[in-house]
Amino acid sequence: MDGKLSLRWLPAMLLAVVCFSVGSSWLFDWKQADVTMLAMARERGAALFRLVELTRNWNAHHGGIYVPVTNIALPNPDLDHPRRDLLTRDGMALTMVSPASMTREILELAEQSIGIRIRITSLNPVRPADAPDAWESSALRRFEAGVPELVELIPAEAPVHRYMAPLKVGKACLACHEKQGYQLGQVRGGISVTMPAAHLLDIRDAELLHSSVAHALALVAMLGLLHFLVAANRRHVTALKALAAEQEHVIVERTHALTNANRELQQRLADRELIAAVFDNTVEAIIVTDDCGIIVQVNPSFSRITGFAAGDVLGKAASLLKSGRHSRGSSSGMWRSLRRNGRWQGEVWNRHKNGQVYVVWLSIVQVAGAGRAVRYVATLADITQRKEVEEELRHQAYHDPLTDLPNRALFADRLRVALLQAQRHERSLALCFIDLDNFKPVNDSFGHAAGDDLLVEAARRMRLSVRAADTLARLGGDEFGALLTEVGSRAEVEEVATRIVADLARPFELKAGTAHISCSIGIALFPEHGRDVEALQHSADAALYEVKEASRNAYRIYFNHGPG
Repeated sequence: MDGKLSLRWLPAMLLAVVCFSVGSSWLFDWKQADVTMLAMARERGAALFRLVELTRNWNAHHGGIYVPVTNIALPNPDLDHPRRDLLTRDGMALTMVSPASMTREILELAEQSIGIRIRITSLNPVRPADAPDAWESSALRRFEAGVPELVELIPAEAPVHRYMAPLKVGKACLACHEKQGYQLGQVRGGISVTMPAAHLLDIRDAELLHSSVAHALALVAMLGLLHFLVAANRRHVTALKALAAEQEHVIVERTHALTNANRELQQRLADRELIAAVFDNTVEAIIVTDDCGIIVQVNPSFSRITGFAAGDVLGKAASLLKSGRHSRGSSSGMWRSLRRNGRWQGEVWNRHKNGQVYVVWLSIVQVAGAGRAVRYVATLADITQRKEVEEELRHQAYHDPLTDLPNRALFADRLRVALLQAQRHERSLALCFIDLDNFKPVNDSFGHAAGDDLLVEAARRMRLSVRAADTLARLGGDEFGALLTEVGSRAEVEEVATRIVADLARPFELKAGTAHISCSIGIALFPEHGRDVEALQHSADAALYEVKEASRNAYRIYFNHGPG
């Protein structure tokens, strides 16, 4: 009954497979056509960008070019240059054409001649006409975050491809742009290229039409072949049934047994070929060891990831890959789990042949066939780069970008953890809120860049003033926090606070000049001034308020005055 049901549904399943394969291929071609079109637009836009950038850089390298003053070449009122206007020896008036002006005029001629709109824009344009549109504003912000270029199809009644890449400040550019606050290598703007997309869309649509016709013909041919095969298979089955009815029961059984054996043998051969192909071509490293951890087989990716050739490791213990970062107990636990559950997976630090340490995701399974020796098959995927990116993102999320100190979120988390440990082990800790006095006059007198330099130096001094086990954080603006753990007495806290006050009272030698500030510190002790986060913060805030109201340039430990 099951065999009849399978044969009945076989044509439908084959038809589904054929339709799915042809449809998947057609869908891939559809998507690939869009990718190809966008790549062509990106290549065209990048070439135009590079040409414009080279023209602009040539002008900047020569410090600007001069042209005779005419009705169409008047002095540029936005160009602040001591040699903007000159007279030749014969009395002809010349005016300087800046890199931006020259590039702008060339781009206007390009738009008139080839219909491609190219413009230079910036988030801080000197000319209002160079202000970016919404798409360009978004692209410029992404360039500042590190994106190298953008290309996008903008659908509309007249569709266009938009390409944009950043302009960065070079040495020749500093002559003009340094006055605007730009630094070498900083993104100062971008070149936006708007290209008609109709021609590329026509090419894409023609390719899609050709692909659709080809797939339709292929589908028809495959359906015809499938019909022929199904019909031939049905005739063959009918003939086998007639033959089987004429044979004796014993012959039928033996034929059935031989057919099954042959099918099983072919399947085994196919499975072995598939396994061999996967083993040799997978991107993950594969290691096969015996029950004692001795390597008996590796694939080509193993050598690529670990640096060891197959001859270097065959017959040797897999422990030669160890980095030394894991304890002996963790290795024993892995083997216990393998023998108990037959599998294990997790992150493992290994050592490359050149000595470099890297992290992999290791998966191990136990393979044991009937009458065969136990084998362990391990797959290794190098995830070092992913771990580094994750660590960098985690650091950026929890650290102040200016001072590299922990930010408010990380400080709050460490305060919560330290409080739990202090409660559990009956220890003391101190919470300090630190405000910089007279910081605003520094910003007003020397500028925000000098204020940033002062904050960085103040953070460095405070970091040296606290102990190695303590946490110093920037909570925002000129507000800092310090968490002093394992405090033995008030004297220890006062010693740290005295150092911070004294160090911040010393003059700050900045690039813009000498600045003088001080600091006010409010301190709350656990458990004396609060047994939870909110209570400790309230006490430290109250102490900080008192010292700022009194004298500043000092610290104060919270004192509960009581009612009245």
